[in-house]
Amino acid sequence: MIGSPMTAPECVALQLLVLSFSHAAAAQTPPAPAPAAPVATQAPATLTLATVLARGKELQAALPRTLWLPDGHTPIIVRTAADGRETMHRFADGKVADEVLVDAKALLAAIGDKTEGKATFPDVQWSDDKTLRIAAGPRLFRWQPGQPKAEIVLEWVDPDVDGEPLEAIAPGDGRAAYVHQHQVWLAEAQGRLRQLTFDGSADIVYGNAAHRAEFGITRGLFWSKDGRFLCMSREDQRNITEYPYQDLTKTPPVPVHGRYPMAGSTHSSVSLLVCDTADYGVHALQSDPDEDVYWTNVTFAGDGTLVVARVNRGQDHLELVRYDAATGRRLATLLREHDAEWVEPEHGPTFLSDGRFLWWSPRSGHRHLWLHGPDGAEQAQVTKGAFDVQQLLGVSADGKTVWFQASGEDPRQLHLFAAKIDGTEVTQVTRERGTHRAELSPDRQWAHVVWSNLETRPSARLLELATNTSTPLPQPPDPLQPFALPQQRPFQIKAEDDTVLYGHLALPPNLADGQKCPVLLYVYGGPHVQLVTDQWLGGAPLWLQSFAAEGYVVCWLDNRGTPNRGIAFEQVLYRRLGVLEVQDQLRAVEWLQQQPFVDGSHIGVHGWSYGGYLTLRLMLSSPATFSCGVSGAPVTDWAMYETGYTERYMDSPSENAAGYRVSSCLPYVEKLERPLLLVHGTDDRTVMWVQTLAFVDRCIEAGKQIDYLPYPKQKHGLVGKDRVHFLQRMHGFLARHLRPADKAADK
Repeated sequence: MIGSPMTAPECVALQLLVLSFSHAAAAQTPPAPAPAAPVATQAPATLTLATVLARGKELQAALPRTLWLPDGHTPIIVRTAADGRETMHRFADGKVADEVLVDAKALLAAIGDKTEGKATFPDVQWSDDKTLRIAAGPRLFRWQPGQPKAEIVLEWVDPDVDGEPLEAIAPGDGRAAYVHQHQVWLAEAQGRLRQLTFDGSADIVYGNAAHRAEFGITRGLFWSKDGRFLCMSREDQRNITEYPYQDLTKTPPVPVHGRYPMAGSTHSSVSLLVCDTADYGVHALQSDPDEDVYWTNVTFAGDGTLVVARVNRGQDHLELVRYDAATGRRLATLLREHDAEWVEPEHGPTFLSDGRFLWWSPRSGHRHLWLHGPDGAEQAQVTKGAFDVQQLLGVSADGKTVWFQASGEDPRQLHLFAAKIDGTEVTQVTRERGTHRAELSPDRQWAHVVWSNLETRPSARLLELATNTSTPLPQPPDPLQPFALPQQRPFQIKAEDDTVLYGHLALPPNLADGQKCPVLLYVYGGPHVQLVTDQWLGGAPLWLQSFAAEGYVVCWLDNRGTPNRGIAFEQVLYRRLGVLEVQDQLRAVEWLQQQPFVDGSHIGVHGWSYGGYLTLRLMLSSPATFSCGVSGAPVTDWAMYETGYTERYMDSPSENAAGYRVSSCLPYVEKLERPLLLVHGTDDRTVMWVQTLAFVDRCIEAGKQIDYLPYPKQKHGLVGKDRVHFLQRMHGFLARHLRPADKAADK
């Protein structure tokens, strides 16, 4: 029942309490006692933003996770106590043992980590049945539980480039590659250090995620499976225009060297180098020094070769090329792909033991896995269906079965699937409605699965894949049990072209009949991010849920252009960012205004990054619709955003001048009518602070008053006290403009 102050379990508990009290009284007193007074119950607490900010991680239950012994089959379960302390436990006969096998406190003491209050495991694996392999900071340890001190296997110098962990440990743990003072080094046994590069600098960057981490690039150091070859990226940024970063911690502020490639401008030149540790020689992969290409998906095959995806500057062609790792010589082009809109390879090939490989491609209309021969010839479409593969989990030991994750029929869900390698059969393994996040055991016989849906809080289990037998793992107490949680309600609308769009509402927990609530429309709307999912609390963070708990209707919608709906659904944005997204979000607003529980005259909008951009676009495109908006770190003009991302979706400014004008926020500032809170970190290296400054400048020219709040020294995502400050500021701003009659709401 809507608005019920008590859950069913609480009602049962109350009935048992009254019943037991009555029986005890009957045994000790004469018949016909005076009527008992009603038993008072404590009403559920309100999940306020203040509570979320004050208690933080306390409100998030830590589920058990699984490590595996070297046999690849035996699970070891990691549990987290109420105080955050982690312990390992054996799993046998379908049960998790109570006895502690390894305590995180003891492990940390053994490696010399004396951090106060810390009780969680670092990066740890079992190297044999009695020994743990521990990677912590610039050291690799081995430790047998019970011993007072761990053995240092490898040790290197802390990487020092922007604090990034630029390091990679070779298979077999014989060496570690790392970046120190702009150069790539090797750390070997007995403390030997070897320098591999000598021309690195602030402008010649080794071992980092090249091309500004586009195309799924997350690192720049890659080891071959046998630990012999090390591939490293070299990014020459000298041709990129310098950008005037500042260190605001100094008085007066001092310049900080840096560069930023804006759309249409010259960007970096990347090459890949390979070190052969047989003789420590370093050579580059064969290429034309004048070509302008993106190098991505670096993958070592098992035959001494290296495979790389190369994408042209226009991002409509890719080629998958094989190189000789020992010489760098180009050997063969395995496949080519072309798309009139864009290509975006984000996953390297997965090689089988016989030299064949799996390749991700949307060539069928959805992102699927394809089997190719050692020469690159297409052999089969392995996965099939009207869904996008979201993760490749592994291939069975016999090479006949592929395990992957995809939504299935409902794009809001996520399931575990198995497919035969020849493409003849695809089987959905998990069936319960909702989101299943799976990790496979090394022998591919078990899966650790975390499942939830809108009505069911997350739980972990071990799934035996051969029999589909499921064993629940211990469920931690629910830290949200004392709170009245928002109601979660999915909805669907149609875009102007009849495309089905999925949305989600978080409603106040005690919504009464006839009550009308203000609305917060939460937006992202850009590539790579799906907001609407069938999981606990709709997958939304607690700070956003707290707004619903305090009386707002919170809404989010996946417009056209978001992922996991097929390539055509994504590419509809091509060359006109900020147009169809606005149309779709406004359709959601129109639908909201028809709902009996919505106060259509008090609707606010908020988003960050692409969502900050979309917030501005919505307020400028439909000025009378929104009572207010909060835009964080927005792109305000795509000509000032980075090359790789922008040119993929918009082409270059010279190729699509009209599209850049239409997609910009700056020409439409005069249409701003309602209150706007605009925030940005001054040291943002993703969306430059100048984007917001340009918008503020146009507001001044147009005589538009806005609330503008720069966060000193913060980067693209606010952290720490700055994030707390922003959420508090937004809370008050929204209350002031969406709940003007509620004087307490602005506190």
